[in-house]
Amino acid sequence: MSHPNIVFVFSDQQRYSSLGCCGNDVVNTPHLDALGADGIVFDNAFSSCPICAPYRGQIMTGRYSHANGCIDNEYRLFPGQDTLPSVLGSAGYSTAFVGKWHLGWGPYPAEKRHGFDYMAANNCNHKHYGMDYFENETGPFPIETWGPTGQTDTAFQFIENHLQESAERPFCLLMSWSPPHWSSGYGDYPDRFNVYDPETVDLPPNVPKQMEAFAREELAHYYGNVTGLDHEMGRITAFLKENGLEENTIVCYSSDHGDHLSSHGYGKPFDSWLHHSKRASKATPYEESIHIPFLLRYPADVLPGQRTQTMFSSVDVMPTLLGLAGVDLPGGIQGTDLSHAALGKDGPEPDSVYLQILGPGWPHRGDWVGFWRGVRTPRWVYARWFGSGKIRLFDRDNDPHEMRNLAGDPEYAEIQEQMEQRLRQWIEETNDPFDTGERDPETGILLLGQEFVHEYYTKDR
Repeated sequence: MSHPNIVFVFSDQQRYSSLGCCGNDVVNTPHLDALGADGIVFDNAFSSCPICAPYRGQIMTGRYSHANGCIDNEYRLFPGQDTLPSVLGSAGYSTAFVGKWHLGWGPYPAEKRHGFDYMAANNCNHKHYGMDYFENETGPFPIETWGPTGQTDTAFQFIENHLQESAERPFCLLMSWSPPHWSSGYGDYPDRFNVYDPETVDLPPNVPKQMEAFAREELAHYYGNVTGLDHEMGRITAFLKENGLEENTIVCYSSDHGDHLSSHGYGKPFDSWLHHSKRASKATPYEESIHIPFLLRYPADVLPGQRTQTMFSSVDVMPTLLGLAGVDLPGGIQGTDLSHAALGKDGPEPDSVYLQILGPGWPHRGDWVGFWRGVRTPRWVYARWFGSGKIRLFDRDNDPHEMRNLAGDPEYAEIQEQMEQRLRQWIEETNDPFDTGERDPETGILLLGQEFVHEYYTKDR
């Protein structure tokens, strides 16, 4: 059998708890639930750097953000790195990216595609209607429908062209949908998916009482977006089946990070009624920010009806997909090939995932959530901020909504020290200069040789 095709779809800002197959009894996601039921659900999947561009840099390179150069939304990947599409291309794959790129503005000549043969992409404008895209070097071209619908149509066109022109080769398609990330709010989706009553959504207890009514309205629309994406995922699985591609295609669904949606009092950057330190819809070590869905179906090799508790990070995506595809990993990969977890075989079982926030961000995330590193185990969450003495320690077994900070509590001093030692081990193993590196005196950002993208502030977001 030849290398399998790969279709990796990920949404923007979708937290783990927003799918039926992840335990949500309110949201309607039958196609995504079926995807999980037909393969495997990774229940402990996390975004190591829960910001849009850094996540994309991590899945592209299998390296942490301090190592790949994309430390925040305004920074470029270091040149010359092996990437998922470049490695697959060398193995004979035809590669494509469709959707929200967020690693540079179009047009996209070869030197800006990081190994993709074909791109139909836009950078980032948070518009789910009235979007446009560049097709490699040409464009922009308008998308006349809801963004995910138009992007899915474009993905189908890529696959159809591939089957006509080079069906003997496997293909890899990455597709990034912008919802359920807020646009002006969360209501920018087709009316037919506006089916949720704010009074019946599953509001967690870590939402402050003063924000409950507001949070319910946002969560109802957030679920409307998710159900709209589920419909598009149903179109994808049907298309693969109709074209005889179902058996030998790895299909994954995930997201770049989660969304607080008022949990712990966090809102959005433009919520001017909130204190600036609470305008962070992600970028914290809280569950709502870091925990993401990860579903994988591969009928040829992965048995249906599986769930795994394997600790899985965004840096593990690239090596795991390469492992499943039977493609050798390049040197310099920091993530782990966890394909054995899907294949029912023995292999490494990480005890934790490493978490990081590196950049000040727009408009200045350093003032919002600071610079921190963290560790997430099946039970514990531990995070330490640079230069402030701020520490967070949560026991998820007894406090699943992370409402009681145990840092500094003498009863948990031993646990805190163990987590600190594990954090230091992660810092050393990944060569992260978090505690020792030179920093910009104005912003506090680590000086890693990263390239700042000035056009981020001049383009339409």
